[in-house]
Amino acid sequence: MTTLTVRKQDGAFVLDSGAGPRASLRTGWTWRCGEIRTGAGLWTVEPTDRRRIGFAAQAEHGAAVRLDPRRSHVPGPGGVAHWAFGRRGGELTRDGHRLAVRLSGRLGGPVRVEVTGEWAEVELVALTACFALMSRRRRQTLIMMAVIGSANGGPIG
Repeated sequence: MTTLTVRKQDGAFVLDSGAGPRASLRTGWTWRCGEIRTGAGLWTVEPTDRRRIGFAAQAEHGAAVRLDPRRSHVPGPGGVAHWAFGRRGGELTRDGHRLAVRLSGRLGGPVRVEVTGEWAEVELVALTACFALMSRRRRQTLIMMAVIGSANGGPIG
């Protein structure tokens, strides 16, 4: 098993794999879309639905990674990939290989990625999974802020 860490650095989330070029994820304030940069190229990552259940990382030639509980796709040979997420983490499995992502308990804290087995484009897959989980967290925070704001009579000022 290999453990990777994603940390916020200079306005981006940087994947520290211990060797080779670093991969990074940049997002907007609402986390509606992002940009993943690895040694292999540049991908746009965004939700595939309004509720932010499915996510896809794609370049101009099509989707490279698709994470969805109903239908996932990751690069490389192998069978069907399965994506499941919970409150503070998610797990991608395929052919006995596992990629588990655990969010930190505090906002902005490091994200832990545990990789078991061989994965093609592991940096791209790991950062797409991180984006999926952090984007869902951001959406829930914004909804909670809107509900609290409307219950208190709206913004003051």
